[in-house]
Amino acid sequence: MEMISSTGLGGQPWPELMPDRRPVLVVPAAPGRLLVLEDGWADRHTAPALAAGPQPTWSAVLAGARLTIHRPGGLTWFDGEIAATREWRRQVREHSTLLLITGPFTNVFDFQPTAAAGQLFLLTTPIRLASNI
Repeated sequence: MEMISSTGLGGQPWPELMPDRRPVLVVPAAPGRLLVLEDGWADRHTAPALAAGPQPTWSAVLAGARLTIHRPGGLTWFDGEIAATREWRRQVREHSTLLLITGPFTNVFDFQPTAAAGQLFLLTTPIRLASNI
């Protein structure tokens, strides 16, 4: 049951890997999870800005299954467990960056129509594995 809620079916974020093996976290919209464009989010018009690298004012830490993401000012943007595989963790260690994808979708079934409509927002953040893993 917990696995389902961590794979996008229960409105929770789910991990993915890009074809080049970079780690991604797909994050459904949720009350209290602010999307402030000035924090560095890119949309379909500004996505080339992602090539500049991770947003230095964001941070992410993966400790076991728990992922904590802070937005500028140290405010928590996400704090919870995700269904990260060993390979996903390996790629986090190798790349040290995490691509966040969000938008007006609430579960995995809403994702594709939202993407097709060009309504996704992207942000790259530095990420590290907690030393106790």
